[in-house]
Amino acid sequence: MLQFLIWLIYILPVQQYPVLNHSHDFFVIDNLGNIISVGNNEILKFNSKGDKTASFSNSMLGEISTIDASNPLRLLVFYKEFNQVLFLDRNLAEIGTEVDLYEYSENETELLCSSPHGGFWTYNSIDNQAAHISEFGKTINKSILLSDFWEDEIPSSMHVYTNDLYLLYPEKGILILDQNGQFKKKISIPEIQNFQLNKNSIIYTKQSGIYSINTFQKEDTLIYQFDKQEIQNAVIYDNKIYLSNKKSISITPLTN
Repeated sequence: MLQFLIWLIYILPVQQYPVLNHSHDFFVIDNLGNIISVGNNEILKFNSKGDKTASFSNSMLGEISTIDASNPLRLLVFYKEFNQVLFLDRNLAEIGTEVDLYEYSENETELLCSSPHGGFWTYNSIDNQAAHISEFGKTINKSILLSDFWEDEIPSSMHVYTNDLYLLYPEKGILILDQNGQFKKKISIPEIQNFQLNKNSIIYTKQSGIYSINTFQKEDTLIYQFDKQEIQNAVIYDNKIYLSNKKSISITPLTN
């Protein structure tokens, strides 16, 4: 039996995960497992095997601030410098023309994310509100004033998941609003660098590693501890951890 097991080890293929060796500023993973990286105002799309499948750039709009790939067929690309947003299809071709966010507020938009009901959510600290804009350009909802929760704190990122709006305050935690922009819950966890949503869990990154917490837990759980290497960003998808520094993106199976 032992000889048979040893024989199996040699004949069965060991799954190899690609390493993307190219410089980038940040990356996201869409719901189909594609890797979308941004660097030098260019977007590159790679499939799960690490093969490049598409690219896009538009130097006229300045630096790319964020990408929301929650809908892989309609990527939202935010150009904060010029207060513009573009939508791209699965081949990274433009859908329509750029949208001028000054049409919805005279103040510069600071955060932007897609809505599963169409359109997008915007936030700026001067209005001190988040607003849901429909795909037809109509303001559907505005949130309550957000300074009532963590005074003098400004969120650094924003995501929609199962209709709720999540705002990250790095020094304080995560504020959750419902689809109408009304208060739902506040999670006090300081020093979060970034986060993502997965079923009933919030998966977040701190300097020491990746943690998970859900509505039934009182304490978080360490999923993956960083070693001494410099980690720029970390994303979990399909039981794999995508780790990046400024020169590469590596994939590690999640065994915990």
